[in-house]
Amino acid sequence: MDLTGKTIVITGGASGIGKAAALECARAGASVALVDIDAGRLAATVREVEATRPGAAALGIEADIRDGAQVTRLYDETVARFGRVDGVFANAGITGARKPVTELDFDSWDAVMAVNLHGTFRTVIEGARRLVAQGGGGSIVISGSSQGVRPLPGFIAYAASKGALHNLAQSLAFELAEHRIRVNVLVPGTTNTELVRAMPGHGERVAKTFPLGELAEPEELAHFVVFAMSDLAPHMTGTLLKIDSGRLI
Repeated sequence: MDLTGKTIVITGGASGIGKAAALECARAGASVALVDIDAGRLAATVREVEATRPGAAALGIEADIRDGAQVTRLYDETVARFGRVDGVFANAGITGARKPVTELDFDSWDAVMAVNLHGTFRTVIEGARRLVAQGGGGSIVISGSSQGVRPLPGFIAYAASKGALHNLAQSLAFELAEHRIRVNVLVPGTTNTELVRAMPGHGERVAKTFPLGELAEPEELAHFVVFAMSDLAPHMTGTLLKIDSGRLI
C-alpha cells in the first residue's frame, strides 16, 4: 500500500493504535501529523516515525481536541508544515472509570463525551472542511469500538459515545460522498496495547471470551487504517471495519 505524497493527521497518536497507525502510514510513504496531549510521548513517537525510512516526515502537535481553537490550530500547523491534509484518523479517546450505571455521575459521563464524541466531532468536521476546500477528495477514519455495537456492563458512557461515533461516521459518509471524501470506522475489540498490558491478567481473561482466543495487535489495526487512507479503497465508505477476534459474530 502506497501513501506517498499524502499527509495524514492522527489524534491520540503518541501511543497504542494511534502510534501504530502513525508508524505504518509513514512506512507507506505518508507525512504524518501526530496530535496528543502527552508532550513527552509525542516527542518520542515523532522520533520513531522519522526513523521508519529515509526522508520520513513527522510533526508533533500538542493539542486537546476538547478545545475547538486547538483543533483549528492543529490543522493550521499541519498545512503550514506539509501544505495540505489528505486523511484524518480521529483516534483520541478515553474509557472512563468502570462503574455501575446507578453509581455514574454526570461529570464522569460528560468527561467521556467531551473527548470521545464532542472532541472527535470537532476533529472530523474541521478536517472535512479542509478536505472540501482543497478539493480532490480524501479519507477520514474514526476509532470506534465493539462496545459501540455490543456494550459491556460498567462502561455505559464509553459504549454510548462509540455507538454515537458509528452513526456519526455513516452520516458523514453520506453527506461527504459528493466531495469524494470517504468516512469509515475502525471497530476493534480489546487490543493488545500498553494500556491493556498494564492490567495484569486482563488481556488473557478477555481473549478467552473471543472466538479466535487472542487479542489483535495494534499493528494489525494500523494496516487497515493505511488501507482506508490509500487509493486501494476508493469506494469503501460508511463501513464498520471490525477487527475484534470475532467478538461481534
